Amino acid sequence: MPKVFKFLFFCFLIIGFLFLFLNYCKAALEVDYPIIQGETITSQTSVPAYLKYVFNLGIFIGFFAVFLSLIWAGILYFLSPALPGALAKAKDRVSGAISGLLILATLYLIITTINPGLIFFRTTPLTKVPETPALPPPAGVYVYKSNDCPPPDPAIRNSSILDLQELKRNVRSVKIAQSPTEDIYYIAVLYESLNLSGKCQYINPNIGCHPNIEPFASSASILRYSFFSEGSVVFYRKPFYDSAGGYLVLKDINIGGYYVNNFESLKFADPSARNQNNPEGCTVPEKERDCVQWNKKGDCVKRECPNLSGNNIGSIKIDGNYFVLLIYFGPADKPKGPWSYCQAFPISEDINKEGPKQIKWENIKNMSSGKIPNWMLIYPVEEK
Repeated sequence: MPKVFKFLFFCFLIIGFLFLFLNYCKAALEVDYPIIQGETITSQTSVPAYLKYVFNLGIFIGFFAVFLSLIWAGILYFLSPALPGALAKAKDRVSGAISGLLILATLYLIITTINPGLIFFRTTPLTKVPETPALPPPAGVYVYKSNDCPPPDPAIRNSSILDLQELKRNVRSVKIAQSPTEDIYYIAVLYESLNLSGKCQYINPNIGCHPNIEPFASSASILRYSFFSEGSVVFYRKPFYDSAGGYLVLKDINIGGYYVNNFESLKFADPSARNQNNPEGCTVPEKERDCVQWNKKGDCVKRECPNLSGNNIGSIKIDGNYFVLLIYFGPADKPKGPWSYCQAFPISEDINKEGPKQIKWENIKNMSSGKIPNWMLIYPVEEK
């Protein structure tokens, strides 16, 4: 093997052992490392900086080995008169040292010329590829036989269900998926009886999954919510929308995003009907108003405008896209439901969807609760 290759082999062997030694020492960190070009190794040294340090150290050792070889050649040349063959060895060592120096210099120049960044051993940190977000489920209502809305999602529902059929009394959780980007929102109510009546459970549209529902439902109102609806809901004291018997108008400005109130706090009155003799604006004929004071002869001497509680509502006209829910909120009922009794309007038999022209309270009394609704809930919807 030519001496120059022996020299290079020896240099690279030293660099290899040095690399392994420094790698071991870096893990142990029990020694202080020499400073090479103003840099050293610490416990925080990155892999690129570590490789750059090893490269610079290897080049330094290579040039230092050339320097030592030239010194040794000089010593042999100085001793050549006394030592036969020393002169030839000195010439060979000088030749080998110069060849090694040229190779090291050429290697360094080639590397820095092809790509100067190679001497810095920079690495570009890996950019974490963002996970593709799971697509949200299509907007609508999902009804589950199990608690906590477990996957996979069942068939989507986006209209009222008068008969849940195989899901009847098996609904244990409900998820409402909204789509803000498409401006699609849904509301839902579960009912114990067919055709949207009986004991009911309002599904909160703001919590996604509504878990652990008591399995009583046989039908469900599912409607698309509307932020902007025009029209009104009128409560009449007499059947067939007879305004002469008294009425209460809830306009879109009164309903807003939704409207909830109890019947006792509402009276058959109209602000536009107020005058000196009728400061409340009561729309009920004076002789038909509730008597609150009698004289000794038994004559009524003081009357007041009746409220909507009890049997006082005779019909309801829905003039606009509104969902009206009459509720009996019993003493043992929880504010978030289920509630003892509900009746949704308009009902499926209402072809024109105008609302009930004649409310037969006796039908409600025959239900399991035996009570007349005492609250109302009104929502604006895209289509009633």
